[in-house]
Amino acid sequence: MTKFETLFGMKETDIKNTCLLLPLIKKDMLHGLGIERLARGRLYTSGNNSSFTIIHTGVGAGLLGDAALYLKNTDCQNMIAFGSCGLVDEVDDLNIGSLVTPSLSYSLESFTEMLSGYNKWESYKPDKKLFESLINNKVKNVTCASLGSLKLEEGYIDIFKEKGIDVVDMECAALFSAAGSVKKKAIALFYVTDIINKEPFYRDMTTKDQGILSLSIKSAINILCKLTKENLKD
Repeated sequence: MTKFETLFGMKETDIKNTCLLLPLIKKDMLHGLGIERLARGRLYTSGNNSSFTIIHTGVGAGLLGDAALYLKNTDCQNMIAFGSCGLVDEVDDLNIGSLVTPSLSYSLESFTEMLSGYNKWESYKPDKKLFESLINNKVKNVTCASLGSLKLEEGYIDIFKEKGIDVVDMECAALFSAAGSVKKKAIALFYVTDIINKEPFYRDMTTKDQGILSLSIKSAINILCKLTKENLKD
């Protein structure tokens, strides 16, 4: 068994042209994506449908970023991070359940630097054509910051607003930087689950919010399936 198969649960030769990288997998998500089962590796679980490969990476920049780097010598050309994000501030066209795609993500994943205060605000961008394909599917364009702490984000609201940051996550910048390093294309598709300091991620969700998120995830899956079938064929 190769190193790749040990880590991912599937062979490098089984990886398809497009890979979805999921930090978390919610109930019924695999069914919607047409995946019957995932093969378990030491770090990741992976599976294929007719159009793309799904890799459950786990939460965090290191895990998802490493997954992107490990895909260097596979047939994967397109990487899509699919998951949730938090909203910095509630505005007219952004709310719980909104589907968004970052046109830029700040790399703020260091917990220690976040605790002491950032000196550098480096940012990374997605592939332009893939990004435009999501915008054409009525996904909203946002600026993202990838963070290293859910706790500390609560004290950064004013800075985020000054920087024009709309949403926060934990992996987007790592994907964009890793994809660039291995000469692959990358985008991210997020559904908004919370609003920092107003509707926190740890709250008990109302039935209404649960319903909104369920519909949002279904819409996102439909967009991804359409995108991979029409624009990202092998």
